[in-house]
Amino acid sequence: MANHVRQQLREAVATAVTGLTTTSTRVFQSRFYPLQTSELPCLVITTDGDQAENLTIHNPVEQQRATRVRVEAYARATASLDDTLDTICKEVETAIANASSSTVKGLMYLGTQLDTEVLGDQPVGRATMIFSKDLYTVSNAPDVLIG
Repeated sequence: MANHVRQQLREAVATAVTGLTTTSTRVFQSRFYPLQTSELPCLVITTDGDQAENLTIHNPVEQQRATRVRVEAYARATASLDDTLDTICKEVETAIANASSSTVKGLMYLGTQLDTEVLGDQPVGRATMIFSKDLYTVSNAPDVLIG
């Protein structure tokens, strides 16, 4: 049995953005433990859930799941923080747009939120990019992409 389609999407996005110039292999999924400053700059990939719409009335029901993916870029707060975050965003958006994975193809960019926070005693910047993709499944197989 394959993983849930949200997990498949999250993993495919993580693969697509691993190895970028600025963040390299520092790509994490669903971080539970706090980031360390030694891990910066980095990306954290999560899924925010999905909105499902039933497309058929017979059982099993075919579903369209509008699934949101959050890609958070973290970097140390320096004089060039905005430039660093914008560079990471450019790299991520380009990698996703050019991804060869059918799971990632069609992922729509919805926008970015920039802010700062404190990590330990170090101020850091964060760019939160939101993407969305419609995933199609049937109600009795949320691990199988159809269509």
